[in-house]
Amino acid sequence: MNNMKKATFLRKMLWLLFVPFLAVSCEDKMSEHYEVPDWVPGSAWEVLSSGEHGNYSIFLEGVERAGYKAMLEGKSILTIMAPDDEAFQAYLSKKGYASIKDMPVDEVKKVIGYHLLYYSYNKEDLVNFRPNGSAETDEEQNEDAGLYYKHRTKSADAPTMEMNPATGSEVMVYHRERFLPVFSYRYFQTLGLDAKRNYEYFYPNSTWTGDDGFNVSNASVKEYGIIANNGYIHTVRQVVEPLETIYKELKASGNYSTFLSLYDASGYYEPNDELTELYADAYGVDTLYQYKHEANGLPNIACEWAVDDMINFNYLTRVAYTVFAPSNAAIDDFFNRFWKVGGYTSLDEVDKLAMNTLVREYIWNGTMVFPEMLEKPAEDVDYNVTTDQIEESHMCVNGLMYGLSHMDTPSSFSSVLGPVFQYKDARSFLYAVNGAGVANSYISPDAKYTLIVPNSTQFENSGIYTVYASQGLQEDTEDGRVDISASAKQNIVYMHSASIASEVSSELPTNGTAVLPLMASWNFWFVKDGKITCNAMFNRQLNPENVKETFATFTKLADEDNGTVYKTDAESLFELESGDLARSMAICADKRYVYYNFVQLLKKANLIIGENLMSTFGKGRFVAFIPTNDAIQKALQEGRIPGATNASFDAEGNLTGTFDAEVLKNYLNSYFITSMQNTIMSYPYFGSSFKTGKYWSERVSTEEGVLPPALNYEDNGTSLSIQLEGFRKCNVVSTYSYFPFAYEDGCFHLIDDVF
Repeated sequence: MNNMKKATFLRKMLWLLFVPFLAVSCEDKMSEHYEVPDWVPGSAWEVLSSGEHGNYSIFLEGVERAGYKAMLEGKSILTIMAPDDEAFQAYLSKKGYASIKDMPVDEVKKVIGYHLLYYSYNKEDLVNFRPNGSAETDEEQNEDAGLYYKHRTKSADAPTMEMNPATGSEVMVYHRERFLPVFSYRYFQTLGLDAKRNYEYFYPNSTWTGDDGFNVSNASVKEYGIIANNGYIHTVRQVVEPLETIYKELKASGNYSTFLSLYDASGYYEPNDELTELYADAYGVDTLYQYKHEANGLPNIACEWAVDDMINFNYLTRVAYTVFAPSNAAIDDFFNRFWKVGGYTSLDEVDKLAMNTLVREYIWNGTMVFPEMLEKPAEDVDYNVTTDQIEESHMCVNGLMYGLSHMDTPSSFSSVLGPVFQYKDARSFLYAVNGAGVANSYISPDAKYTLIVPNSTQFENSGIYTVYASQGLQEDTEDGRVDISASAKQNIVYMHSASIASEVSSELPTNGTAVLPLMASWNFWFVKDGKITCNAMFNRQLNPENVKETFATFTKLADEDNGTVYKTDAESLFELESGDLARSMAICADKRYVYYNFVQLLKKANLIIGENLMSTFGKGRFVAFIPTNDAIQKALQEGRIPGATNASFDAEGNLTGTFDAEVLKNYLNSYFITSMQNTIMSYPYFGSSFKTGKYWSERVSTEEGVLPPALNYEDNGTSLSIQLEGFRKCNVVSTYSYFPFAYEDGCFHLIDDVF
């Protein structure tokens, strides 16, 4: 049959790929679409019985015992991988059978069925199988050439009865037909791997002979593409042994039972409506199930198919998993050096979310990772496994399974989130990280952080309660306790983390001062002599009634690959500054506030009407330099404030005198730098991106076309100053260690004099 006719036929018959047994209806399709040239020999059964290509009597006897003879005689379109009598007898001897008659029928069906592929594929088809057909351009056919390597066979295990722990009753689990790996030279060529080395690693009892073709799982090919009138036959040098799932291989070896039990913590039995409709009656049950793990983000390694979707042919023929399973001893060792240090007393006690993260670290989802890939990983890939850790390996029907003799600290656990996974009292923060959906950012080696990990008591003192059973966080409301939102969890995480430039140390200084911008915009940590606070807590000291300690002592927990992690003795969480600075100033009526006198001047300038916000603050984010109360009182006495004549404050804080509102307004506007006139990317403090230079206020010019005087800001590393051009230089007072009083809408510093 010529290639064009064959391609047309395959496209039209693609829907039959997922029919378990092609019967008489297939004959009708063949007569309609499959034109057989006169020179094509008989059926696959006849070709293999002829002796022309060798002796296949044992294989054919197995075909008949398994009930597949009619298929080979023409009832189905097949690709057959045929082992001759010598190969099959060697297999029987290895399995302890004198003849195939001694082999149980179910086992015969399993083995023989693994040699029978749905559809007819010649050599070229299998070298570079294209799920989308042969209508692709040459360029398209070269894309991912050979990587669609799996082909559906007639081999399947019988359904099994298994106990469903969720209901306490047995359910019938249906097992899909196996896919057979066909490894072509194009497969290894596309991956950039040495075919012989990587193939024979998994098949040491076979030999790579596919440099111009392919090997069929554990078997090399003797003769490619023998034509029959119902498909192609490829003769193989060994019986192709049915592969098992990764899950089954793990279960067969008691050496990885701990890892399997951790994996099974995410397992569940899911009813399958499609399978139930097709096959449940035949097995005398109401429902057929599949055993899965995907609800917790793990691949379904117990399923024969990588995706439970008959139509997703591209996925089915390509996708596989690689599982690196640490041995029981390796996991015990890791517990002792990691979780035991974090306060856990047994593996069973370790938080399930942390454990699930550990399991995911040892799974490569989507592709098979060959040994050469472990030795020469791509630049953006970290398998966290080396070949010297591997004590056993298995090719599986759904991917690869490696057994590890020991385990290094996984990448997630050696990131700044390591202590979050490690410490028992860090679980509340772990749930915040998970609920916020930001874990990957903190694990990434491309980022660098300083992280503070609060404990459950600090959460509770902030009114947030940890629900360990659901791995959740709740707060009290009028309707009782409810889960806090994902955005609230994100705010918690961001208030406890600072992103650090790669060239800058992520350690907090134990002497002197530092300001660290946080992941939460316009929020900061202030560090002073081995203690730390956030701007929301720092701002509390503006309230004369505040008696809480502003700063807390910090202690280093760990130096990790992408940053440094600390804990503090703070009473509660670092909170997002949600205050409105403009409004707080506008409504200030207590003369004990540090900006009280300045606010009274703003009122005389009609910049505050009642409790309405100042017009200056209606023009975006601002930075204010506010003279202290003492500085203003002194300036009034000396007559140095334009627009204020004979003005003073009495004992009760009342401002009296004569005021020219317009002149005073023009003058007071000079103390504000707004985002309407300037680009404000940060607030001013030592080392801030708010750099030394000229900035423009909202001060109105008295001459048309003439810019108002600029504000000259200076950060010399030991002090901060501001000067209105033509006026005296004013210094930021050192009372507050040059930390800004920072809010989302603006910030201010106190200065020692007026302009």
